[in-house]
Amino acid sequence: MPSAEISDRELRLLRMRSQGLLDGSRSATVAAATKSAFCLQAQDVGAAALAARARTEGLTAAQVAAHGRRTALCRAWLMRNTIHLFTARDHAWMRPLLAPRARRPAIARLRQLGVDDALLERALKALRKRIESGPLPRSEALELVRAQEFDPDSAARSAAGRRTLARDGSNPVYWVVHVAALDGILVVRPAFDRKQAFEPAPEPEVLDRDDGLGRLARRYLQAYGPASPRDFAYWGKITLGDARRGWERAGRLVDVETSRGTLSALPGTLKPVEDRRTHVHLLGLWDNYLLGHEGRELIVPRPAAGWIHPGGGLLKATAFADGLAFGTWRLDRGESSITVEVEIFDKVPRGARAGLEAEVADLSRFFDAAARLKLVRP
Repeated sequence: MPSAEISDRELRLLRMRSQGLLDGSRSATVAAATKSAFCLQAQDVGAAALAARARTEGLTAAQVAAHGRRTALCRAWLMRNTIHLFTARDHAWMRPLLAPRARRPAIARLRQLGVDDALLERALKALRKRIESGPLPRSEALELVRAQEFDPDSAARSAAGRRTLARDGSNPVYWVVHVAALDGILVVRPAFDRKQAFEPAPEPEVLDRDDGLGRLARRYLQAYGPASPRDFAYWGKITLGDARRGWERAGRLVDVETSRGTLSALPGTLKPVEDRRTHVHLLGLWDNYLLGHEGRELIVPRPAAGWIHPGGGLLKATAFADGLAFGTWRLDRGESSITVEVEIFDKVPRGARAGLEAEVADLSRFFDAAARLKLVRP
């Protein structure tokens, strides 16, 4: 029998606390926040820095960048075939566990783009050899790949490749570097440097598969619970069967009854959020909070779903009140000031105006720039 029953608001706040987004759950360092959130989506460096801001206590943008220069952090391709920010210790065991499944679509993509096994292996070997001698700037890495008799227009020799390139302009050189990350050849360091440089990946920690799935499930629940095996499968892009195996091996779990059915949580994590004020957050592009569960109906009102997820893989920077989206937002930067423009779906939720002003003040502190709030409506 379920051990508790909670409202939608309570479920949202529990998940926000799991992500380190509420007072009392934030971290002192970027590495601690990354570990607590179980990796941070980091396809965009600026968005990753905003994710760190929301999950740490008092750090500035300059301090976040400085934390990213430490070897404890790295960026690499893995879940959902996108770049995430990892602690080195987590990357060491997560990559061997998750990369084989993520590698298959990457290899299929290279096939579409005219890259055969021999060419790929030659390029990977060259990257591995070069990176042993020191950090490898991205521009040099791309030239090194091309030097392996690599023709970026080779996809034109196949009809499938032509269709692919015509559709999204994919560069096969990018996918070679992507596979190199999945194979444990390289990671991106410093983590928040917009000019990517590659260093050797952390030494792998290879786990028994069942033990690895159990650890993965437990860490997922620490960062995203309460949740279901289907949520877990969605987040990690693993099979539902593997998600259920991980659930079985995650240790003792407790059940909670919600409008989304019976969910699981780790013992001791269901204590209600006692603070009754409205919790307001301005979260960046592709924030973890939008990517951790199978559906977004709980956190995004259905009429607004297309605003936040307009297509093409984009998830916009979003404004939340008590974990429920009420608008999107963006930063307009001047020479010494910023404007935080929030586009409201309908109206500012009751009690949220003070929290919204506080978020703008925190962005001012974070960027060390005067900031003002601008509310707009469609």
